[in-house]
Amino acid sequence: MRTTENKRRKRRTKRPDSGSLWGFLFHNSTPPNDMTRGTLYARPEEDEVDYAQQKGLLAELWSRFNFWSFLATVLFVSFVAVLMYGVTRMWQPQSLKDIAGYNDKLPAKDLSVLIRNANGGVISFTEGELNRYLRDTCRMRQTGIFSIFANAQGVAVRVHNGYAELIIDRLVGANMHQTTAVNLTFHRDIVHGRPSLSVEFHGGSPLMGNMPRGGRIGTVGIPQKHIQVMQPALKTLLECYPDIVAATEEYGYCPIFEKESPESEGRITLIPYTPQQSTP
Repeated sequence: MRTTENKRRKRRTKRPDSGSLWGFLFHNSTPPNDMTRGTLYARPEEDEVDYAQQKGLLAELWSRFNFWSFLATVLFVSFVAVLMYGVTRMWQPQSLKDIAGYNDKLPAKDLSVLIRNANGGVISFTEGELNRYLRDTCRMRQTGIFSIFANAQGVAVRVHNGYAELIIDRLVGANMHQTTAVNLTFHRDIVHGRPSLSVEFHGGSPLMGNMPRGGRIGTVGIPQKHIQVMQPALKTLLECYPDIVAATEEYGYCPIFEKESPESEGRITLIPYTPQQSTP
């Protein structure tokens, strides 16, 4: 009996095959809901409006960002171009071929003897005579950090109407010249009854409106307040000619610079001070 009942139980509790079990566990009997799937991926109308607004705001911000980026790039490129142009012109020397007496081989006149023999009288000499005298008597030596790659070549004076341009010529490397010029204007004042000679570092047409032109570095005009860094070099140059400086102080000489035309040679006139004479 037990054996027959067990057989019947086994028949009643027959296990499903593997295929039907796999389908029972993992088959989704729920039919697909197209509406649910559609609402999951479709954007409602309000979301489309918000998305459009956000997209428009981002586009506007991006356009503004591009404009300011473009403007900043243009300004930076312009600044670099102007800087490179200025540096190039600073290293481009001005021509010294038109300065009389600087490049020729004519003999120089001893101006110190001329001034001593004048005994306080009016003294006049040309631009060429002054440059030849400086050529034979001035021995320049470059000092400071520039002495590593530059050597002093010479000093030249270019005369204009009312002022003179003192030019220092340097040789950089093997054959590259660099020039620095200072514009000098002299005035004579009376201090405690005695003449006093004062010098100002400007001359010529002003820079950018009323800004005084102090000189040139290369071919670039430099304002007066910036060219004053050359004052120690000028002081050293004066110390090379103590007899001329002493005569200038003793007789109250004031240099007057004259040039009739751009093609003519300039002239320097030293006018002494007398109590009856008005200040030039």
